[in-house]
Amino acid sequence: MKKPFLIGLSILLLAPNFIDLDINKIEPYDQREEYNPGLSYLNTIDKLENYIDSMIKVGAVQPNTVDYVDVITHAIRFRFYHGFSHFTLKENWIAAVGEKIIGYGLASKVIPDDIMHYPYAACSQQAMVMMEILKRKNISYRSVGFPHHFALEASINGHWYYFDPNMEPHINNSDREESVWSGKADSLKKYYDTTRFRDLNWKFGVNLNVTHG
Repeated sequence: MKKPFLIGLSILLLAPNFIDLDINKIEPYDQREEYNPGLSYLNTIDKLENYIDSMIKVGAVQPNTVDYVDVITHAIRFRFYHGFSHFTLKENWIAAVGEKIIGYGLASKVIPDDIMHYPYAACSQQAMVMMEILKRKNISYRSVGFPHHFALEASINGHWYYFDPNMEPHINNSDREESVWSGKADSLKKYYDTTRFRDLNWKFGVNLNVTHG
């Protein structure tokens, strides 16, 4: 009895390694984000960087400016729509099953080049991709954390400026500077489309300072 049981258990544990299936929830495109499916060919960080460089060249955008980082932000806004990219069973079935059973985040991709294989990426994943581009451009950055959201800041001429490629706030360059919104999450809510995001108090919290990483 013991030998057939062990054989059966081995087959059970090995089987998921041959199933290329994402068993976790995949968000559909909501038709409201600034997503361009024509950019799906940008499936590596190198390709994304080259595309951004071409946009900067066409627009004659100067380096070490807020506009320069804004070009990077918009490229990512158009490249992805919101949704977590996960490990499939074949890639990492333990993480995939773990997220299915326990919940949030266990199966999410975290390597920027892996995230580039998908049309969708969550707020944290889009921020990771943007951070990788900023790192390549020698621009200092730090994460901006909320209770249920994730964005980032870039350091430009000694000042920190706020960017959020995922939730696409309508914010001018001067208002991005941290001295304007003072690190307070409530001060940023006015820049977001409340017809799309009716849960800003849940995402950002109430009367909270952001958490920098």
